[in-house]
Amino acid sequence: MRHLMLILALAGSAATAQGVDDLPDRPIARREVVAVVRHQFAAMDSNRDGFVTEREFVAYRERQARAPERRGELAVFDHVGARWFERADTEGSGRITLAQAEARPLRLFDTADTNGDGVVSVEEKQLASLLMGLGGR
Repeated sequence: MRHLMLILALAGSAATAQGVDDLPDRPIARREVVAVVRHQFAAMDSNRDGFVTEREFVAYRERQARAPERRGELAVFDHVGARWFERADTEGSGRITLAQAEARPLRLFDTADTNGDGVVSVEEKQLASLLMGLGGR
């Protein structure tokens, strides 16, 4: 159940320390999560080779700390957590592909999308919030 909430507190497709209550009070489409992950991946992949290395990740986190990016009502997704790289590097190659960057957030999104319609509805968000409250953060 706790994993259900991680997508609602991404990130990110990356993961974020923000909570489900920071999300907009409206449905969130899977394509929106994809767009955020792709935007962040592009921002991290400074040499545009299609991979994010640990060095690029660290540089991105430093830039993020100095000038956090805010993208409207989905700003909760803008933060990339300190453990993002190790979680995304599922192959242990030291390089993250876009597919790897998308995998975890989309898996978690799909778990939260209980009816499988490609949208986390307000009701699904409320259910997830309730479940998180029962299970603790």
